[in-house]
Amino acid sequence: MAPIRKAVSRVMRSLVMKFTILTGMLIFATTSMLMTLESMSAQRETRNLVIERSIATLQAAATRLVNPITVRDDTAVEAYLQNLLDSGNFTELYVINNHREVLGEAYTDDRTKGGLRAANLAVVSLGAGDLRYQLDGITLQVAVPVYTEARRLAGIVYAKQELHELVASRNAMIQRQALLALFALGIFLPMAALLVGRALRPIKTLTDAARLASSKTLDMRIRIDTGDELEVLANAFNRMFARLDGNLKRIHRLAYVDMVTELPNRERFRKETERVARRSLEEGGSGAVLFIDLDRFKRVNDSLGIGEGDRLLEMVGRRLTEVARGCDMAADNLTDPSMVARLGGDEFTVLLPKITDSSDAARVANKLVDAVRLPFEISGHQVFLGASIGVAVFPQDGADPETLMRHADLAMAHAKRAGGSAAQFFEPTMNQSAFERLVLENELRDAVQKDQLVVYYQPKLFMKDGGVAGAEALVRWQHPTAGLLSPGAFIEAAEECGLIGEIGDWVLRKACRDAAEWRALGLDIPVAVNVSAMQFEREGFSASVNDALEDANLPPELLELELTESIAMENPERVIEQVQPLRDRGVSFAIDDFGTGHSSLSYLTRMPFDVFKIDQSFVRDMATNDHSRIVVETILALANSLKLETVAEGVETAEQMTMLRDLGATLAQGFLFGRPMPLTSFVEFAQDAASDDDDFGDTAVGI
Repeated sequence: MAPIRKAVSRVMRSLVMKFTILTGMLIFATTSMLMTLESMSAQRETRNLVIERSIATLQAAATRLVNPITVRDDTAVEAYLQNLLDSGNFTELYVINNHREVLGEAYTDDRTKGGLRAANLAVVSLGAGDLRYQLDGITLQVAVPVYTEARRLAGIVYAKQELHELVASRNAMIQRQALLALFALGIFLPMAALLVGRALRPIKTLTDAARLASSKTLDMRIRIDTGDELEVLANAFNRMFARLDGNLKRIHRLAYVDMVTELPNRERFRKETERVARRSLEEGGSGAVLFIDLDRFKRVNDSLGIGEGDRLLEMVGRRLTEVARGCDMAADNLTDPSMVARLGGDEFTVLLPKITDSSDAARVANKLVDAVRLPFEISGHQVFLGASIGVAVFPQDGADPETLMRHADLAMAHAKRAGGSAAQFFEPTMNQSAFERLVLENELRDAVQKDQLVVYYQPKLFMKDGGVAGAEALVRWQHPTAGLLSPGAFIEAAEECGLIGEIGDWVLRKACRDAAEWRALGLDIPVAVNVSAMQFEREGFSASVNDALEDANLPPELLELELTESIAMENPERVIEQVQPLRDRGVSFAIDDFGTGHSSLSYLTRMPFDVFKIDQSFVRDMATNDHSRIVVETILALANSLKLETVAEGVETAEQMTMLRDLGATLAQGFLFGRPMPLTSFVEFAQDAASDDDDFGDTAVGI
């Protein structure tokens, strides 16, 4: 039974059966529609004939009832109506004179006479004096006026009857139509099945050809000469087969070749690494995966454009391939050569299928670093790049492509954090570091949401008298288990996970509120807040600063914003555009860590800054290093020429303070005067300093 069911199911699902059923449905629908139209016409004729017959009968009755109605002969009227009721198919008859008095009535049911209520149709006919009829379903109502010889309205004759013959006529018509429809299906459906089967026979040919093509048999040609769309489809199949082989090769290339550099792509590299790593496990050999990330490529790409950036990537790929091929030739390893691939962006990988020991991988990695360091010639410009390389050796660092590439990527990240343009081997501790960094990022997100961050304040003092000139807001993290953490423990993680902007905005708002609080205590001391690059690059930076000032009700002149020298010089025009509106309101700006970056003197003269903060690395060494002292002296001289204030950071000894004061520094900040402290401690410190009449030199030495 199962084969029979399958065969029946296959036939029922075939196109021939579907089109045959569709044809049968069309035949049935067409026949039904035509017969329905015929039935409606016949029904209309029958209905009109019945209505005319009923009207004629009542008109004859009206003629015979003129005298009885005129003389009010109720008995004659009643007798005539009863005879008419018995001889016809009426169900209700009555006569009303022109005074709306009932002169006679007759019914087929057993209702009590004398309680008649004239139908609306009878009343309307009596009032209008003309014939009226109404058909509701199969119920016909007719009201015929009765006129005397003098053309005076004597009354009306009303009749109601059920037209059962209409129902009988309709049922007979439906039976006849059904028989005709079945007869038409019995005659034409087999013919339709035969014609449809012949018309769709070429589809089987097309199906067989497609089945062969799926098994990569592409040398067949389909011959269908029907002259219709199926022949057009067959020709399209033939053209498709002719091109399919070329398309498959192109797809293979797209799947495994990088279109920019023509190097193997990630998938091809993964498959080759999987093969080589499996072989190394079986044969006991060793190999290495090198993960390469270009240093400074984004800056070049942004400067020269995407097109030139792609050209640069192509040149890098060629250079890496030349180095790898040269290393293969030097090691006489031509039977199992290295593979250079591009993963995407500015990331490349190198597979060394066979190495003697880790020094072989180190030697290749160093050569790759040196090769990338050489200048590239792009559009008449010399471009300098670097390469950070991570090395994972298999099988000890992993035996599958995913693990090897992940470990090499971790090693590359360590090389990049160490300054770049170097190679770094993977170490198991890197996995732990990556995990700890992930945990730190997750905890930091919770810290922002759960308000675990706090702001400490480090005082800035006047060199001349030791008075408190301001305070720098410094964020701390009150970790639930590790205690109070300084920024060095989490700021880098905040930058990498994108939280630095949110943290910076929170510190800005908190510092403004705290400054307003100590101002209410009589301390008009400005607060300095560091601004991150992510904060500053947002379009709404100025608006966020203004909102913080307004929310805290803090005068703008009591807020100082600190930008690092690298931010200031990254896009000087944008700095001028962003900073000037806030300076016009009274907010002051300082360049933080001045002297550590690459400032342009031409821009410094235009920059809307008020303060130079001398980096603590120079202040720390100025007493023992002439170079640091000269740098500090130069910065102070430059600030004096530009009429800017200076803040010396990291002052820790009285000797440093004396030297800075002698060189002309105006403000100082460091452990010599006070460490970063909570708000309440800073307020006490500032109040004590305000009431202290001792000279600044004695105070500094005492601290």
